[in-house]
Amino acid sequence: MTTLFRHYLIAASRNLVKHKLYSFINIVGLSVGLACAIFIVLFLRDEVSYDRWIPGTANLYRAEVTFHAPGRAPFSYATAPFPLLRAMQDTFPEVIATTHLVPEPMTVTIGNRQFLETIAAVDPNFFQVIKLPLVEGDPASVLAQPESIVLSQRMARKYFGNIDPLGKVLTVTGSGILCDRNDAACLTAVHPLTVTGVLRDLPSNTQLAVDLVMPNSSLADMLPRAFRDEHWTGTDGVYGYVELAPGVDPDTVLAKLPPLLDQSVHQNVLGGMRASDLEQYHLTRFWDVHLTSDNYGGMKPPGSRATVLGFALIALLIMIVACFNFMNLATARATLRAREIAIRKAVGATRPQLIVQFLGEALLMALLSLLIALALVEVLLPVYDAFLSRPIVFNYLADWPLLMAIVASAILAGLLSGVYPALVLSRFRPADALKTSVSTQTGSGLVRMTLVVSQFAVSIGLGIAAIVVFSQISFVRNINLGFDRDQIVILRGISKLSASAAESFARSLRANPDVTDVALSNGVPFDFFNVNNILAKIPGSTQSFTIRVVTAGPEFPSVYGMRLVAGRLLSSARGEDAFSSFPFSGADADANRNVLVNIEAARRLGYDAEEAVGKIMLCAMGQARIAGVLADSKTDGVRDAVLPAVYVNYPTGNTLLSVRLLGKQIPETLAFIDKTWASFTPNSAIERYFLDDAFENLFKADEKLGVMFSCFVGIAIAISCLGLFGVAAFTAERRTKEIGLRKAFGARTRDIVRLLLWQFSIPVLIANAIAWPVAYFYLHHWLQSYAYRITLNPLYFVAAGVVALAIAWLTILGHAMRIARASPIHALRYE
Repeated sequence: MTTLFRHYLIAASRNLVKHKLYSFINIVGLSVGLACAIFIVLFLRDEVSYDRWIPGTANLYRAEVTFHAPGRAPFSYATAPFPLLRAMQDTFPEVIATTHLVPEPMTVTIGNRQFLETIAAVDPNFFQVIKLPLVEGDPASVLAQPESIVLSQRMARKYFGNIDPLGKVLTVTGSGILCDRNDAACLTAVHPLTVTGVLRDLPSNTQLAVDLVMPNSSLADMLPRAFRDEHWTGTDGVYGYVELAPGVDPDTVLAKLPPLLDQSVHQNVLGGMRASDLEQYHLTRFWDVHLTSDNYGGMKPPGSRATVLGFALIALLIMIVACFNFMNLATARATLRAREIAIRKAVGATRPQLIVQFLGEALLMALLSLLIALALVEVLLPVYDAFLSRPIVFNYLADWPLLMAIVASAILAGLLSGVYPALVLSRFRPADALKTSVSTQTGSGLVRMTLVVSQFAVSIGLGIAAIVVFSQISFVRNINLGFDRDQIVILRGISKLSASAAESFARSLRANPDVTDVALSNGVPFDFFNVNNILAKIPGSTQSFTIRVVTAGPEFPSVYGMRLVAGRLLSSARGEDAFSSFPFSGADADANRNVLVNIEAARRLGYDAEEAVGKIMLCAMGQARIAGVLADSKTDGVRDAVLPAVYVNYPTGNTLLSVRLLGKQIPETLAFIDKTWASFTPNSAIERYFLDDAFENLFKADEKLGVMFSCFVGIAIAISCLGLFGVAAFTAERRTKEIGLRKAFGARTRDIVRLLLWQFSIPVLIANAIAWPVAYFYLHHWLQSYAYRITLNPLYFVAAGVVALAIAWLTILGHAMRIARASPIHALRYE
């Protein structure tokens, strides 16, 4: 057995060395295919591993809510009202534990250093329900003291270096967003917190963005008692986690919620609606959140099960293309091995022995390819990490099950690649082969054609997808949003200032000649998290719809370049243009105040832009007069359609500041903004960002997936072309005599080239016919996620097909020209 194995190994090695081009094409194609598949598998492993490393989460769920507001498509949140969890635990015996997590922006001060951080305010039982790893501290008691805080290892090093942080004190200043704007003590309060525990740094594969954790029993927590007990109609960034008893179906618990909701929320609060009609709750399994919940407001960007399946399919297709190369070239070269096989059979070799030999050659090639693939992964993994912005680790010892799966996949790929050629080659009859030196390859030409068609169908389909993805991204990047986003800086934390101080701060910034203008508001493009949504209608109508209420200063439309279609803008000089109390709360003093609406709101009210001016609209418990109509603006991005909006001037409600810069001396202007901020709020760090960056963030995930997609598409096409190159080289050689005869009878060089090009154009054209409808089906579905999208132009499909055909022609043109230019004398002597 050992001698036989050594013989097979020597024969396979000699065959690899003897046919260098054939070996190069197969090994390069398979190694690159394996490397791509490994990269995709590492990405997919990271995606599906989210939160599965946290113990005790088998019966843990995240509570989420979908609002079914009148006149608006259902809108799903990753969060849920604060009172929900306590009501569930008090009412339903199936619920054995609940815990809240509310991310709150705060300024952390240590000595004379300030840090702007997000602190998670949680229930004291948080570490008992979600068993995150603590380096120091007991999960049952680490948050028992109200004025305590737990730091991650990273934060402990950042604040205290190598000193043990336990017992150290740091001070925090809240955002002030829920303070009375005239309560200076609340706005400027500083709270000392004692470090009672250290949390192990969390890996990237978790939905939780947690570095600092404090109990919501602390005075530093900004959520008032009334909000925790009574606020059922909004979520305000509250993440809720529910642990059910083992074996309990979450749908059973959800079915009990509607009566509880209707009992807890009076219909008058919702304008006559029942709470169970407005709010629909979901319980998403904790470790499935990343892939199954893309609801608004998650702590981290969500993944997608469709993305996971799509990339798994790409990995499979790339491997199939690489395997097809081997099969195609092996069967095409069958005639060159006819004598070898005949001699082996003549001296006693059986067909099973020949099959084993050829499968051994395929396995040797696959294992060599695997070694090269692993080397490529080692070299390129740091680049892959940086591109994905997450650590992708492949440790051979720790990840031995994955390594074994990769080795098994390589072996399987080798066997699948070699099994058909082995069956074809081993059936040659010695007499025919030795007599003619040509094998009888019944059906092998059809098989080769099928394999080439399959390769190019995959490549063309992926190519069409890449074109459409980048065309859509380019389209939405350049679409007219209805406002100007350039040179605008957004400042958060304005809620830390009283209303009058905020106005003074805005005036101070306007005094800088490099600041064009500023505007206060409670929402800005791509961030309307803090705005309210209420029901609106015209007097006498029974039909209402949901409208977004944006608190904004009179300068807001001009700062953003929003176009006024009809009427006038609001003015600080007109008392009737400003609300003195919370808009539409029913205060008599604010009746018929002037507001602005967008065209969509006017349309929902039943008016065109000109007709709407001067009309009264009923909103919640109040009413207002429309002073002007603004053009629709895509302030939510391009995935969602424009929503009806009303803009009101309510200075006390502003929490954000938009600053339009002149565009000159930007670093100096930003330094001026920072210095001015520090003079108004010395205890709070500034938080600012450019609106352009927020716009770019809308497309980061799609762009990264698009780049990955394009890279793998290019590799699939390259592997296909390698195979086509090999087949073309062999075909051109085998048709040398035929071509010599054609030239002897008067065929010109261009006629021969045209003949060979047409032979390899047929499978590419057939591949187009297969790829186009499949690509159209999937891409049409993908585009539906955008409210503003391109149409599937036939040119995208034609372009991918033409490029594939051109690449095929370029691949085989060299062989075609060489054979076509050869002298007929030499061609007729061939064979």
